[in-house]
Amino acid sequence: MIFAKLARIVAWIVLVGSVMRIITGIGVATEILGPYEEALRRFGGRAESSGAIIDRGVYALLVAIALGTLAEIGIALARKVEGSK
Repeated sequence: MIFAKLARIVAWIVLVGSVMRIITGIGVATEILGPYEEALRRFGGRAESSGAIIDRGVYALLVAIALGTLAEIGIALARKVEGSK
């Protein structure tokens, strides 16, 4: 049960981080955060384009959704097992 709750917390952290990464990528692409090259160097890390930043955010979002789903399944199973005792 502790691992399922820990997985739920990690899923939320990854979810928030991935959404922030996607927003940053969109901000760089639309030049809201400054001129494209300067914003890419400042907020993009080693990314070669704003699309790469958005791609990483989407991949992290998918991982967060998968981890959160597995955590919810684990918690539901633990409750079912505790209820049947």
